[in-house]
Amino acid sequence: MSTHTTDPHSLRATQYAAIVSMLKLNATDPSHNTHSSTLTATSGAISAQEDIVWKALVFDKFGQDIISSIMRVNDLRDNGVTVHMSLSQDRSPLPDVPAVYFVEPTSENIRRINNDISRNLYEAYHVNFCSTIPRPLLEEFASLTISSGTSDKVTQVYDQHLNFVCTNADVFSLHQPDTFVHLNNPSAPESLIDETLECTVNALFSVIVTMGVIPILRCPRGNAAEMIATKLDNKLRDHSMNSRTHLFSQGTHNSSLQRPVLILLDRSMDLTPMLSHSWTYQALIHDVLSMKLNRVTIDANEHSDTRKSYDIESKDFFWNKNASSPFPQVAEDIDIELTKYKKDAAEITRISGVSSIEDVNQVDLSSNTKVLKSAISALPELTARKTTLDMHMNVATSLLNSIKDRQLDHFFQIEENITRQNKALLLETIRDEEKKNPEDKMRLFLIYYLSTAEEVSKEDMETYEKALEGAGCDLAPLTYIKKVRALMRMTSMLASPSGQTGFSQNDLFRGFSSIGNRLTDRLKEGALGGGFENLLSGVKNLLPTHKELVISKIVSDIMTPPQNEVSKAEDYLYFDPKLNKNARSTRQHKVAFQEAIVFVVGGGNYVEYQNLQDIATVSYIGGIYY
Repeated sequence: MSTHTTDPHSLRATQYAAIVSMLKLNATDPSHNTHSSTLTATSGAISAQEDIVWKALVFDKFGQDIISSIMRVNDLRDNGVTVHMSLSQDRSPLPDVPAVYFVEPTSENIRRINNDISRNLYEAYHVNFCSTIPRPLLEEFASLTISSGTSDKVTQVYDQHLNFVCTNADVFSLHQPDTFVHLNNPSAPESLIDETLECTVNALFSVIVTMGVIPILRCPRGNAAEMIATKLDNKLRDHSMNSRTHLFSQGTHNSSLQRPVLILLDRSMDLTPMLSHSWTYQALIHDVLSMKLNRVTIDANEHSDTRKSYDIESKDFFWNKNASSPFPQVAEDIDIELTKYKKDAAEITRISGVSSIEDVNQVDLSSNTKVLKSAISALPELTARKTTLDMHMNVATSLLNSIKDRQLDHFFQIEENITRQNKALLLETIRDEEKKNPEDKMRLFLIYYLSTAEEVSKEDMETYEKALEGAGCDLAPLTYIKKVRALMRMTSMLASPSGQTGFSQNDLFRGFSSIGNRLTDRLKEGALGGGFENLLSGVKNLLPTHKELVISKIVSDIMTPPQNEVSKAEDYLYFDPKLNKNARSTRQHKVAFQEAIVFVVGGGNYVEYQNLQDIATVSYIGGIYY
């Protein structure tokens, strides 16, 4: 993860530029590099134009998710999109407007597009596929348009290589939520496994195309990561050596001459981060609230009668600063920002001679000084800042309600020293009726079971299972984890606390008491009303023990190989798609890297993301994408 969230060469920024290029009808624009390759383009292709071409945008569900994760309606409008619609919905004709399609290459989508063409819904059709369209589907599309006599209306057909979702500058997802289940289900048919692997390879290929540089590949032996690495290596090598259009020649990758390393790992090697309760802002929101495609949703509950949704934008100054911060530090920063806002608002009202910030717009500028005009011109930025702070205060309030209702601070505290916990404490926590969420109790026990080096006796396991059942827990996850522990021997990879990595108690947790004293008054005066003081009184003042997680240790050893000890990635496979398949580097395991792309087959999480971010910060590594 790059330490600079506004880096114009970040993966998110590069994907954004590629989508902008697509919305500009794939015109060549030196200010926006695109990584799409023209699969077919007729003589009627539209060239670059100075003026905006107004158009309709039509997407399927996946195309919508890709765009909505990095763009808002105003961004679409800035790029000439007058209306955006789903391919599956009924649409009225717009015969004087060209249409840009952004869809997955499926037979159903092709038929729908051909139906639109036959109905003359739009003036021209610019068809963009999220990923490479297979040859049979392309031939099907050509056959349909030729048979209906409408092939001349198809202005462009492009492979965009954008079939992945960027939620942060340096975080991406392939948007395949069932991958772990498909690859670890013993009853899954071979065809489903092959399809899952192929989808993963194609999406990773798109990520690499978007980054614009062919990386070195590293992966462990004998699991899905190896199969994906082998397929991806072959795909990259074939394209590099045989393709007529080299996708990587137009890359905007901002790095030295050294190539990055793509580290492919298997989720089963460490499941504990997927189960653990976190104490940082972004991870808490993702765990406790509903967060998808950078939209946070707070459902109606006993504390609020209405359902609220908030969009987190890349320019959100508070989010960029605090996403990876411990929650109490976030609450304190709200206090600081509110103080700063109040000071700036008071200065503007003083200069304007009004009693309230809402009245500033009513001031007559014709008879006022340059200083007054300057103060009034700052009003939009101040209003936007207040809106952002109100949003984060609402989110923080909801998080505090959940922390108290579910006693998440207790679970977090126990998990921080999980290997030191005894049977009596675990059973007491599981049987505690005040801890009402069965899922929290199951997660706690699974973490303990995966973390303990000693085998849990049959008698103790029966006692734990009985307690979990009594607490309303579904034992199916435990049944699966028993098999994982037996097969993977995860205890050999367990992480132990390795000291502080740049955080101290004073830096992280200045205490809820100080928040209660200073923040509560401002929250009461703001858009939220009261409530923080009582909530904070029921939450523990905790100091998280900073650990280097299993995946972080592996990434660290690959990026900076240890000189005097055995690397945890010593036996990892090494692929260089730029070399002949039989060629081999003599010191391939000792090469250091400044930049890495870390991909976990089966899903990642913000706990690992933030742990990797700490490595990048402490080790002065150029960047780690996750």
